[in-house]
Amino acid sequence: TFVWGEKWAPLVPRFAAWATKLGMHTIIVAMGEACRQACEAAAATLGSASSSVACWDPLKGSSGDPERGSILQRHAMVHLLVNLGIDALAFDFDTFWFSDARRWLEDVAEAGGADVLMTRHLDADCFNMGLLYIRASGRTAEWYSRYLEWLHQHPYEREQRGINSLLGFTQQKVSFPPKNLPSVKPVALDDLNEFASSRGGWLGDWSKLKFFHWVNPAVTLTSWGAIKVVDLMALYEAALHHNTASELARAGPFSFTAALGSATPDSFLGPIRDILDTLTVPSAPERQACW
Repeated sequence: TFVWGEKWAPLVPRFAAWATKLGMHTIIVAMGEACRQACEAAAATLGSASSSVACWDPLKGSSGDPERGSILQRHAMVHLLVNLGIDALAFDFDTFWFSDARRWLEDVAEAGGADVLMTRHLDADCFNMGLLYIRASGRTAEWYSRYLEWLHQHPYEREQRGINSLLGFTQQKVSFPPKNLPSVKPVALDDLNEFASSRGGWLGDWSKLKFFHWVNPAVTLTSWGAIKVVDLMALYEAALHHNTASELARAGPFSFTAALGSATPDSFLGPIRDILDTLTVPSAPERQACW
């Protein structure tokens, strides 16, 4: 995952602690002094458990501006992993994992013969870069290398528009697309309930929810950036709170979603459930074409 900017720094230790609790081995591309220091401090605090979390800032110690940040660095890490033969899972920092879904993603990819798994948002028929899972192979390594090369050489293009176009998932066009890309098969994950987002909403089935992404709405409030930081902070604080242990004990096997799904308004997790409940819709809207 990639994080940059002072407003996100307080979330870094919470994310690191939650990822460690879930057993998700994560590389945090933490750029800028605030996020880098927050990540390094979190790793030190977690101690022996910090083997699940690694921090990387490619500009640390460089002579350039240490406060710069670029999403290209997350792509560089994915590129490195896939070329080493390691399946890669990348996701935005304005997301929340309710459980470790890596094995589930592996099974989905295997069953569908997919090389790439991605999320969408409920009101549009295109991939969103909030989650990207790539099965390592010679074909995907070449494809991703050439995608990253194209993205680096055309900084005026958008990463999301590029990946939709170059995967052939939409009819969107980009400038100077690379020729003779190897064929890879993309598959969209379920965004009704499993890998949901705030854009278009979700259908509210807590038994299926695995991941949620705070995607900017079609009409974005100036306060949206602050809203999603507050929402995510509340989720992490609740998930890591000692009171949650008793909620999870009543829910049976470890499942934060089960605990939230059974939470009553007057319970400890009731207000946390409300955050996601306010983003539900009674039915899926018609998907619009992506521009």
